[in-house]
Amino acid sequence: MELEKSPFHFLLTNESHIDPNPHQVNAFCAAIDAMKTGGMVLADEVGLGKTIEAGLVLRYMLESGAKKILIVLPAPLRKQWELELDDKFDLKSVILDRLTLEHDAKDWHEKLTDKQSIQIVITSYDYSSKLMKRFPDVKWDFLIIDEAHNLRNLNGTKRAKRLYKLTVGIPKILLTATPLQNSLMDLYGLISFIDPKIFGSEQVFRQRYMKNENYDDLKRKLAPVLYRTLRKDVANYMYFAKRICKTVDFELSQDEIELYERVNRFLKKENLYSIPASNRGLVILVIRKLMASSSFALVETFEVLKKRLEKLHEGTKSADAQEGFDLFWSFVEDEIDESGFEEVEDEDTAAQKACIQNEMDEVNAIIDVAKRIKTNSKVTALKQALKIGFSYQRAHGIAQKAVVFTESKRTQKYIATELRRSGYGKEDILQFNGDFDDALTQEIYQAWQVKNSGNTNYGRSVEYKHAIVDYFKENAKILISTDAGSEGLNLQFCNTVINYDLPWNPMKIEQRIGRCHRYGQQNDVVAINLLNTQNEADRRVYEILSRKFELFEGMFGASDIALGALESGTSFEKRVLDIYQHCNTTAEFNKAFDKLDKKLNAKRDKKARKLRDILITESSGAKKQALEGTKKDIDRYLREVDYWGKVPQPEVF
Repeated sequence: MELEKSPFHFLLTNESHIDPNPHQVNAFCAAIDAMKTGGMVLADEVGLGKTIEAGLVLRYMLESGAKKILIVLPAPLRKQWELELDDKFDLKSVILDRLTLEHDAKDWHEKLTDKQSIQIVITSYDYSSKLMKRFPDVKWDFLIIDEAHNLRNLNGTKRAKRLYKLTVGIPKILLTATPLQNSLMDLYGLISFIDPKIFGSEQVFRQRYMKNENYDDLKRKLAPVLYRTLRKDVANYMYFAKRICKTVDFELSQDEIELYERVNRFLKKENLYSIPASNRGLVILVIRKLMASSSFALVETFEVLKKRLEKLHEGTKSADAQEGFDLFWSFVEDEIDESGFEEVEDEDTAAQKACIQNEMDEVNAIIDVAKRIKTNSKVTALKQALKIGFSYQRAHGIAQKAVVFTESKRTQKYIATELRRSGYGKEDILQFNGDFDDALTQEIYQAWQVKNSGNTNYGRSVEYKHAIVDYFKENAKILISTDAGSEGLNLQFCNTVINYDLPWNPMKIEQRIGRCHRYGQQNDVVAINLLNTQNEADRRVYEILSRKFELFEGMFGASDIALGALESGTSFEKRVLDIYQHCNTTAEFNKAFDKLDKKLNAKRDKKARKLRDILITESSGAKKQALEGTKKDIDRYLREVDYWGKVPQPEVF
């Protein structure tokens, strides 16, 4: 039948659980064509479904005979990709990292070198080169790199250099909403991953495009290897709800102020025995986050530090005084990018018992103050935020639902307890942090299995996520979630997002709000933030996140130009940490934040906008016309499929 020759036959009849939009169809067709010459950069703006485009190409490559697929991305996105591939494409994948391969290296070598078996491997940027070096005889047939702007500095970072050398000749798709962030050299780095011959040497590129500004030629060369759709291009067939920002101010109690000041002084000490020197910066970052979360999360954290000090005081060597310390990471259910934190060697503490005792006294004092606090002022602000959200929903005829985000599992439990005390019923509140073994989650999952018996074909973790989402949609009013727990949750039926604590990483905030502010959301999304008005540093961080990154208001959320001002989300996080660690007075904080503000502004000036126009290889009118044409073609194809499906087929004898 002629229908089977249509490019839509693959897109609309394969086993995917999606209906591609016109721009995704065009991106898929462009990417498949580009596979002949090495691949393509898919650079749609945030929210247009680059993951779906990549998934369609991945399924096509598998049906074309590819066996070994490697997906490289930031560590926090690994689980989300695993869930999305299973949920949307019925594709089973595996996350490979150091811990996995410590126990099953031989087994995985056999699987990856078996020419007949299909393996879709997901790994982080930091582990990708180690993985490829560990299995040098594996022939990778296709490569996907998400958040590919991390590789733009081809000659400046070891990570980019290593991955470039290891992936030469492998057909690949690079995904990024911000392919051009700092200079045209960003494009040189990304396109070199696809085909180093396109631009030639770095010297030629600088002369031709940076010095001579031959932008027309640059656009022409980009056209076959970079596909980009803007949100304004798809406005005719995709509805985008707006974001509405609200803040609820609060002030700390005297005990809370004392706790904050004690912990702040403690973290600024030059020498700390309770925190292993090998990852001191990372641990301090986590504790800083918990300071803005709850006193209850801090108590458990400092209890762990206390145990380490006690072991050191007994004479245990620093390297051996780690028992219980791993539990520290469970208090923040979030994968943290460890890159950029300096590692230093631990000192032998045998002769420093007096110093250790003094530090133990400080830790005990912090724990005592934290335990005096029975109710956190912020939870009162949360109750007010819920009233605001539910009031807005009643006024607009919207189902009363709210998602409350926190970075701490301990804070999550505290919030649930306080809300129940204030009158919310058992069925009103749902907690989820990615763990599947608590009684309520098991009960919800078992009921979901009975209801959906025979109608699912997902992996177990995906089924749990579906069960949680369905329960929230049909029963609960409030979902309290950690960032890790929210991965893979599509909550477009809920329009209220409350940030109980606010991450310093803009990307994480965008991901939070994006759980609700996504394709299919029919109502404006209300984002509510809780702000400590007594803390100048917290206020300045909020202002930058709100004004510079445009996270909380507007139709599209964080703009690509705004996020393009970042080196990466974690680099901004580390800059903020540095300010908190080294500034003491209001004047010092303001000076440091003004400097950071100025640096962000420099990356958003007129020239930066002009350079980003280079990414647009056709006019907005032509783009819209092409997408309208694709939409008509899809509609025509579906009508023909429907027609021929109703025509009686001749009997075969």
